[in-house]
Amino acid sequence: MQTPEPHFEPSAIRRAIEDIERAAARPWSSRMTVRSDLPGFRVADARRALAGLPSPGDYRVVIKPLHYRKRPNLSALCEFDERRIILRVPEPFEPFDELVYHSARRKPVPGMRFIWVSENVRFRTRRDVLRFLYCHEWLHWYLREMHGRRSGAETACDRFALRHFRRREVTIDDALDALRGCRSQPVPVLRLAA
Repeated sequence: MQTPEPHFEPSAIRRAIEDIERAAARPWSSRMTVRSDLPGFRVADARRALAGLPSPGDYRVVIKPLHYRKRPNLSALCEFDERRIILRVPEPFEPFDELVYHSARRKPVPGMRFIWVSENVRFRTRRDVLRFLYCHEWLHWYLREMHGRRSGAETACDRFALRHFRRREVTIDDALDALRGCRSQPVPVLRLAA
């Protein structure tokens, strides 16, 4: 009598399911690679600040200082080739306001004219800045890596970050709600000439 293949054996399937459930139950911060290049801001501080936000798969999160001349501002980047999300925190940090454009409305005139809708957001702490930037860049990652779409949906990402960066916990369902009505294009398949 032949033994069944291991991946069809019921006990092996049960063990695999248990492993997956154990991995899913682990704290979020243990599934994420974080590096902090910000002086005086440890990796543990970053993990606490980002706790409750969804994980970016196998992407690394790098926190860097942003040196500014006149006033603090927001800056972040999702590098798909390097598989990392870079969050830049203004240094030296002081509370600041930033105008966030989150949608557009058509003007009641002939032609295609729009009015940008914005909201003034107060960033009181580094935690606020990190969470806002991470939510914004995570949605870029989610569009590209999970949906295979182009990640240039800036207003959708700003709207998602604006709604969720102060919430204790953010889920993938929140991202799906933010993407309703978003018309991003699929990532093109590049063909190389032989």
